Amino acid sequence: MRLSDNVKRLAVSLSVSLAVTGSAAASETSYYNDKPWSVVLHVPGAKGERPYCAIRTSLWDTRAISIETQIGVGDAATKAIRIHKDNWKLPLNQTTSVAFSTDAVGTQAPMKAISEEDLYYAFPQESFDQTSIVLSTLILHVIAARRPPPLTVRFGGNEPMWTVPALDVFQSYQLNEGFSRCNVDLRGLQARSTDGNANTSPFDGASATANSSGQSSGANQLQPASDWEFYTREEDWGLTCFVQTHRGISMVGFMGSPGKDDLVGFVSSVFSGKTRATWHVDDEPPYVSDGSQSDYFNWHEFRQLPMDLLNQMSQGKELAVTGAKGERVAVSLTGAADGLSEFKACVGKR
Repeated sequence: MRLSDNVKRLAVSLSVSLAVTGSAAASETSYYNDKPWSVVLHVPGAKGERPYCAIRTSLWDTRAISIETQIGVGDAATKAIRIHKDNWKLPLNQTTSVAFSTDAVGTQAPMKAISEEDLYYAFPQESFDQTSIVLSTLILHVIAARRPPPLTVRFGGNEPMWTVPALDVFQSYQLNEGFSRCNVDLRGLQARSTDGNANTSPFDGASATANSSGQSSGANQLQPASDWEFYTREEDWGLTCFVQTHRGISMVGFMGSPGKDDLVGFVSSVFSGKTRATWHVDDEPPYVSDGSQSDYFNWHEFRQLPMDLLNQMSQGKELAVTGAKGERVAVSLTGAADGLSEFKACVGKR
C-alpha cells in the first residue's frame, strides 16, 4: 500500500506559480513529494536571482527548512540552508546562531535574516571551515540511503525546537533519485541562460594574438579553483586526516591516520549495501575495491586502495567511481593537487 501511494506521488510532476512582489512570479516543479521532505526546482521570476533545487520539509503549512543547491560562477554547485516561518518579524541583515543536530553529529551555524521571515546560511564557496564541513556531513546523514536519522533544529530566543522525523529507506532512495533529476534540469537551465549570451568567446584578447603559436603565458594563468578540501579531526580512534569534494548531494574523498598506510576511500549517497567499485583517473590503470556502508559515518567505505591513486589524481582531470550495478559518480580534479598534497603529508607523519 505504501509503495503504491509513493509511486503515485512520484508520477505527478507539478508546476505551480507562486506570487511575489510586483508582476513577476516564480515557478516550482515537484520531483518528489512526501512527508517529511519534498524536492522542488525553484525558478525565480525576478531578474538577477538564480534558480535552485531544494530539499524542503513538507510537514508544516507555515514554516519550512530548505536545503538548496544553485549553479554558481564557473558551473560550480553552491549550497545553502534557508529556514522560513510565516509571521516572523526578523531584524533584517542581523545574524543569529542556529543549532542543527542528529543522534550522531551536531553543529551551530550563523544564519542571517535576509527577510522578515527567512534565515539563510550560504556554504563558503572558496574554502570550507569546520562548521560547513560538519553541517555537510549532517545533511548527508539526514538524507542517507540507509538508516537516516531525524533532524533537530534549535534556535536562540523563544522560538521552540523544530524536529523533522527520519525518512524510511524507500523514501530516502526516491528523494535522492528526485534530487538527482532536479540537478540535471537545473544545469540545463543554467546552460540555456549562458548559451544565449552572444558576447562570449573561448579566447581572451591576449590568447588570440600574442599566444597564437599555441604557447601559453604562465605569468598570466589563473590558478584553478578547487572544490577539494583537506582537514583533520579527532575521531574515536585518534587524529584522522580527510580530503574530500562534493558533487551535488554526493561526496567523494579519502581518510587515513598519521603513520598508517591504510588508505580508505569513501562515497556518500551513491551506493547501497555491499558493493564493488572501480576507481579510475582519466586513462590511468583503474583500481577495484570492495565497499560497505560505515556504521560510524553512514557513507560507503572502500579499502585496499593504493597511495598511487592519489598520485594519479594530483596529475589528473577527473576521478570516476563506478559500482558493479552501474552506479557512478565523477568528480573534477581541477586544483585538487594542493589538498591531496596536504593529505599525503598528514598521513605520512610518523
